[in-house]
Amino acid sequence: MWLLLLPLLLTLLFLMKNKIKLKKENKPQLPPGPPRLPIIGNLHQLGPLPHQSLWQLSKRYGHVMLLHFGTVPGIVVSSAEAAKEVLKINDLACCSRPPLTGSGKLSYNNLDITFSPYGEHWREIRKICVLKLFSMKSVQSFEFIRAEEIDSLIDSLNELSLSSTPVNLSETMSTLMASMTFRTAFGKRFAECGLDNDIFEDMIHRAMAVLGSFAASDFFPYVGWIVDRLTGLDARFERSFRELDDFFRLVIDEHLNRTPQEGNEDIVDLLLRVERTESESGEVQFTRDCTKAILMQNYIGYEKMMFDWMDIVKTLGCIHVEQISPSFFVIKKECTFFLIRR
Repeated sequence: MWLLLLPLLLTLLFLMKNKIKLKKENKPQLPPGPPRLPIIGNLHQLGPLPHQSLWQLSKRYGHVMLLHFGTVPGIVVSSAEAAKEVLKINDLACCSRPPLTGSGKLSYNNLDITFSPYGEHWREIRKICVLKLFSMKSVQSFEFIRAEEIDSLIDSLNELSLSSTPVNLSETMSTLMASMTFRTAFGKRFAECGLDNDIFEDMIHRAMAVLGSFAASDFFPYVGWIVDRLTGLDARFERSFRELDDFFRLVIDEHLNRTPQEGNEDIVDLLLRVERTESESGEVQFTRDCTKAILMQNYIGYEKMMFDWMDIVKTLGCIHVEQISPSFFVIKKECTFFLIRR
């Protein structure tokens, strides 16, 4: 009996040995990294300032190292040479952002150009943004809006200075940026939209806060959603999404019920026109959610600009044109990075 089973056992051992050998050969060559703990991986090694923790780890394990954020592996790059390899030489293999819970929710399942994975949809959205929304002709067509709003601000500050009235620079700059953004995107000033400034700021801040929140489902894909439900993060995601979605829906409905004047189109008019044409002729369908996702991205850029402005105002007592121009150049460069890097 045993003699009959021996050939079968030897065959099974041979197959198992070959399978293990093949698995080792096909295993990706991953960089070194610190030992990980079960379940949490290397999360325990990240302090309140993660970038400094990663820098300390890189001094021990090298400029390219493997970390496990929960159950999700990640390669950390911390040198210019390695960054060039990733972002330039191997750009196509590394250019897509990882799908995250917060960004996925607020970008309508990653439909905008920032969070969309590289592929046919991303190329179509990029083409629309470069050729129609952010072309030189389109940017120049909105130049008068920026000039009018800045002139209005200067006149207002001049009147207040004559009466020695104190000025809240944070509120003033917030109103300026909001007015320029609203007129460019929606065709009317912020004050004409019937929105309370504090309520609007709170809505934007809540959206930015949830985008930067720790979502357990990003690090523990199978069970993390339970933690997000218990901590209330899932509800905060839904609230921020509904607030902004309702706002965009009202704006779009208002534009659909009026006829835009030729040569005086705002970004919503342009997006709706693209929606009508691209949905019929484009290879990738440009839906209403795509329009909302691009508008959502516009608010992220608005909030980024506000933070940069506030840093300048708080650091410098007196602001000159020479100090403002570099800031606008950096902001413009950052906002167009995802359009031109590929």
